[in-house]
Amino acid sequence: MSRAAIRNIILLAFISLAGIVATQIFWVKKAIDLKEQQFNHRAYVALKSVSDRLIQDSKYRVQLDGINKKASNYYTLDFSSPVNVTMLENYLLIESKNQNLNADFEYGIFECTTDSFYYGRYVNIKKTGEVERVHIKARPNENYYIGVLFPKKKTYLQDDLKLLTFFSCVLFVVIGFFTYTILVILKQKKLSEIKTDFVNNMTHEFKTPISTIALSSDVLMRDDIIKNPERLKHYATIISEENLRLKRQVESVLQVSQIDSHKIVLNNTEVDIHELIENLSKNMEPRLSELDGKIKLHLNARKHIVIGDEVHLTNILYNLVDNAIKYCDKIPEIIITTQYKHKGIEIAVKDNGKGIEKSSHNMIFEKFFRVPNGDIHDVKGFGLGLFYVKNMIKLHKGKIAVHSIPKEGTTFTIWLHTKEK
Repeated sequence: MSRAAIRNIILLAFISLAGIVATQIFWVKKAIDLKEQQFNHRAYVALKSVSDRLIQDSKYRVQLDGINKKASNYYTLDFSSPVNVTMLENYLLIESKNQNLNADFEYGIFECTTDSFYYGRYVNIKKTGEVERVHIKARPNENYYIGVLFPKKKTYLQDDLKLLTFFSCVLFVVIGFFTYTILVILKQKKLSEIKTDFVNNMTHEFKTPISTIALSSDVLMRDDIIKNPERLKHYATIISEENLRLKRQVESVLQVSQIDSHKIVLNNTEVDIHELIENLSKNMEPRLSELDGKIKLHLNARKHIVIGDEVHLTNILYNLVDNAIKYCDKIPEIIITTQYKHKGIEIAVKDNGKGIEKSSHNMIFEKFFRVPNGDIHDVKGFGLGLFYVKNMIKLHKGKIAVHSIPKEGTTFTIWLHTKEK
């Protein structure tokens, strides 16, 4: 199955999941709205029945002006005649149960003009007890209202939707596991592709020097070569250089293996960073000369002695300069700058190469990752250099950062502690 087909299947799967989640959220919201409407209707019907009972009661004539909804969980009934609290609460309980409205409530009696409180009580619908007999008497020219509040309406609605909530949570958990599984599969697929690319590239990288060594060895066995010292030296040099190249490649793989197994032990000594950079520059000059390139040094740090492993620090800078040359599609120009900053030395390696897309900035330090050029990796290497660099700097308790602009160049900035005394 092609990569595009897999991508389309995954996209459709995520769209389907998003649709399921959106649909579930929609119906949950609809269910909540419906339950609230049912609650409001039951509350209104219950209070209307209470109102009718009070009006029809032969002993307690009450003049009621209707039911007013003041808030989502608060209702009032206006009246201007005496109300018997015992009968009021009994009616409230009876009608609540008749309407299957099993929610606790508070009720109170207030004077309309001053909002003065006369009487009130909290009623637990499941633990009702004896009601104190209190008779509220109306005063001349004064009107009153009964306030009924459902303080736990939200909890009541949530309890009523427990089953729906449970199944929704189960659905979201299943979707979560499904999404996690897809992400793991994608990650494993990506790792598999990277490792396959690494093996193929490693085979090519090893095959080239081995073939060159084999060819040079065959040439050296010829009688005419043995009699020609200059040509003999030339082919011997080729074998030596290719052998050194092969050695470096094997060492880079072994170093990463040591990093993974945490077996690297630093041989810390006092290292002069400026001297190390100058030596590296001299060693790189022949290679740069072949490309008409140049390397400039601006060694401005007033303190440049660090405690570290000279071999690994050399390899760090070599990898950065090597990348600057490899990833340059024109005449390479490399600038190495140092400055003393935050009680340490800051080393900047700047090039004028292809640059790195911002989307790749977080991946360039990952094992086996190589900056792609379309779908083709046209640069030699295993994708281990920057992984090694970052881990070595971490072991030296330093920091590394990258700033890059595509088609303009890249700057790697390293910071290391310096010896203060």
